[in-house]
Amino acid sequence: MPMYDLSEKGGVTILRVSADSLDALTVPEVRPVVELLADRGGIKVVLDMSAVRLIDSSGVGVVVGLFKRLRARGGALRVAGVTAQPNEIFRLMMLDKVLSPFATVDDALRGF
Repeated sequence: MPMYDLSEKGGVTILRVSADSLDALTVPEVRPVVELLADRGGIKVVLDMSAVRLIDSSGVGVVVGLFKRLRARGGALRVAGVTAQPNEIFRLMMLDKVLSPFATVDDALRGF
């Protein structure tokens, strides 16, 4: 079963992580699609993390890497559905200031 789901709405790509963790065990499954999206450049992506309950440094690295690579190529990343432990990690690392997480995917879509 894939650890992610890709869809598109209004010209924005939505990457939904369906695993309950984004960590050293699941990142290898998600990284190829993240790299594919980042390499497309100039696109808008919403990363839906509503199913993610646990994130570690490798998961944070994937999120930050996608953000930086998209931005460098004229694209943008919005993060949605960050709750529980991932929200606390983002807050402690001050990523909430950079990524400005949205409560829902629809909120993130309106943010574009």
